[in-house]
Amino acid sequence: MADYRFSAKVIKRSNGQSAVAAAAYRSAERLLDERTGSMSDYSRKAGVIHAEVMTPEGTPDWMHDRAQLWNAVEAAERRKDAQLAREIQLSLPHELDQAQRKALLLDFVQEQFVGKGMIADIAIHAPNAEGDQRNHHAHVMLTMRELTGEGFGKKARDWNSPDQLAQWREQWAHHQNRTLERHGHAARVDHRSFEAQGIDREPTKHLGPTASDMERGGKASRIGNENRAIDSANTERAHNQIEAVRLASHKARFEVWAQEKAVELEAAQDLTKLDLDQKHHQQRQRLEARLKDDYGQAKATIKAELQTIDRRLEAKGVKKVLRDVFGRSRTDKTAREEMAASLRDIQTREDERRQALAAQQDRERGQLHERQEQRQQAQARGIEKARERAQAEHARKSTQKPRERPAKPSPTPPAATPAQTHQRSPEPPVQSSERLSLDDKKRLPDTVLGERGKLEKPWQRASLSNDNKRPWTRERGEGIERKPKSPRGGGHKPK
Repeated sequence: MADYRFSAKVIKRSNGQSAVAAAAYRSAERLLDERTGSMSDYSRKAGVIHAEVMTPEGTPDWMHDRAQLWNAVEAAERRKDAQLAREIQLSLPHELDQAQRKALLLDFVQEQFVGKGMIADIAIHAPNAEGDQRNHHAHVMLTMRELTGEGFGKKARDWNSPDQLAQWREQWAHHQNRTLERHGHAARVDHRSFEAQGIDREPTKHLGPTASDMERGGKASRIGNENRAIDSANTERAHNQIEAVRLASHKARFEVWAQEKAVELEAAQDLTKLDLDQKHHQQRQRLEARLKDDYGQAKATIKAELQTIDRRLEAKGVKKVLRDVFGRSRTDKTAREEMAASLRDIQTREDERRQALAAQQDRERGQLHERQEQRQQAQARGIEKARERAQAEHARKSTQKPRERPAKPSPTPPAATPAQTHQRSPEPPVQSSERLSLDDKKRLPDTVLGERGKLEKPWQRASLSNDNKRPWTRERGEGIERKPKSPRGGGHKPK
């Protein structure tokens, strides 16, 4: 996002201002104010890249002269609190070069100001050598009266409306974005406020020439201090926003993970259900096979006998009379009832075995459903605990203060006085570590306590004392007696 600035103010006598002096300063020229007789000489001012007076078509030639133009503006105003001119300050995109910035400014001024009947005195300023090198900007002084044949007429009140100012701000953003796009730059500007853009950020204030000079000179200004406070608050706000985005992202990833776990568990449980259904189907098939083996032959025989008896009972005429006389029909009926009862008994036993299997399978399905519900509840509890841990960790990180760097030690410690050099505080008598309390151990000097805070033995204290040098730190030959070498060499003892 490129920098955007469009500020408008009125140059007026009630503030002790002069249109001639303002034009001289912005264009870096030497101009005489004929009304007051004062000379404004800014010809030695550096940093003005381009200055030009732009007028509508048909204006007199003398209005192109800066001195005559603004002296005429001063002469047209009689009141001591008169509004003399309107000044527009514009920031120019630092992404463009000098020629592109100039063309952008001239096009905007011609379309929005000169084309509506105003005279525009423009001045393009380069960044200050000691300031921000991106601060390319322009000053545009505009007349406030309508133009007549040879001078100025009435004040154009519609140029002062807030709607007109809002339109100028919007058009300046459009002109910049169009130019940036035309020259292949990705940067864009937005004329809307941070609040209108939905950005949670407080805008800084414009320093102005006085505060800028103070800040460049190393002096703090009121506006500078306010801007630094605003920057600090914006940094804190941005940090909070980043933390909020990070937390939201973490929550989103956590929810995705939790959803994935739930889907995985559901898929595993569906597979378990499918396996159980296949198992139950195989059990039913095996039961039917066993029932067929156990009762199939008997049922087929009984059914065949029933069919034979039914055919005999269907006899008619003389045959039927003879069967009734000899009692065959009654015998067949009795046999048929017994066989039908046997068949029903077989069917009952088969149904009982089928019902027993179905009850067993129902119990298995119920147990599986209960186990799956318990697993789902356990997973939900685990996910909730993980969520609570993540929230606690985030709260701990958000409230944790940054570590403070330890203060650097003084490079030159204070020298000890002679009394401090020769006097030493008496050490407490050394006692056994078993007899010392914790407070007594804390009061013992470091030379008495070992590295682990325990009371060392006397020979250990001697080895840890700074007065005894380690064997590897001694000078060569120090504290070591060497025997003379043998004249024959080899370290043999002399005979």
